[in-house]
Amino acid sequence: MARKGTSDSRTRMTGRPCAGCGKIIETGLYCSLCLEKFRERARMQGRRIEAMKRNDLKKVAEERHETTIMIINPDERNLSISKLVLERGLPDYHILATNNALTAINTLISREINLVILDADFNGVDMLIRIRNEERFKNLPVMIMSSSTQREIVANIFSLGVQDYVTKPCSPQDLVARVSKMIEVEESIGTTAEDGRARTTFRILLVEDDIFDLRQERETIQNHFPCELFTAQSAAEGMRILENNGADLILVSMDMPFVNGLKFLELVTSNNKLKNIPVIIMTDTRDFTVLSDIKKSAAAGYIRKPSFLEDDLAFIESKLLRRR
Repeated sequence: MARKGTSDSRTRMTGRPCAGCGKIIETGLYCSLCLEKFRERARMQGRRIEAMKRNDLKKVAEERHETTIMIINPDERNLSISKLVLERGLPDYHILATNNALTAINTLISREINLVILDADFNGVDMLIRIRNEERFKNLPVMIMSSSTQREIVANIFSLGVQDYVTKPCSPQDLVARVSKMIEVEESIGTTAEDGRARTTFRILLVEDDIFDLRQERETIQNHFPCELFTAQSAAEGMRILENNGADLILVSMDMPFVNGLKFLELVTSNNKLKNIPVIIMTDTRDFTVLSDIKKSAAAGYIRKPSFLEDDLAFIESKLLRRR
């Protein structure tokens, strides 16, 4: 019994080794030095986790601001080629590609898409109708490609609400340039979410029955002015747009059938709600009588179409600035 008591007394006096460094300690598993090391490691690990979280959030934020283009085409070969061309030509943009209509709609719902590219030769028109039937996608920029140059087909596609029509075959360089220009135009008329300003500065109505002139005029206007551009191919369509949306400026072709530019001007000026909107007549004629009739009318002036000169653009700008 004495020996056993002596052994217990010796154990209490000498203590036990630290589980970390082996140093003899009186109580606990670790010495104070090891405990401090463990606490420092825990703090470092916590800082690493926080840094990873911040990086993940930063990545998510960057992805939200990333320009995303979606190509929709059921033909796998054309889909792959278009995706490859845009990925190589526009490396700063995120290119999505799908051959499935349902997947495309779900992607449009779940992600912010800056531009959709369709192919009219592969159910592109049906997809366009489906997109425009959704209220949330009414203003989604859409480019459509097609091998057709028939005016009726082109006019029908534009009436469904596309921002650009690309005729095939199209070189890779031309496709990249057209897509890049469309994105630039959309960004120039867009606004940041922080200040909640309006998407555009001016509203312009362009009334033109010639689909090819319309395309050229629309591109010129969008490239030069921060505006929300409405287009119409008849006087009746133009008046409906004005009644529903109003405008800061109207550009109307003189040479439309049935209701020409001057008759459309009379429709506008006879409407108390619209009569103060400036109307510029577009014409390619040099007939003195026609030009004289325009000058005598209530029009704000006239410009040459479809290729607007610098003076024409300056004239349009002056009329817009007066509407501020």
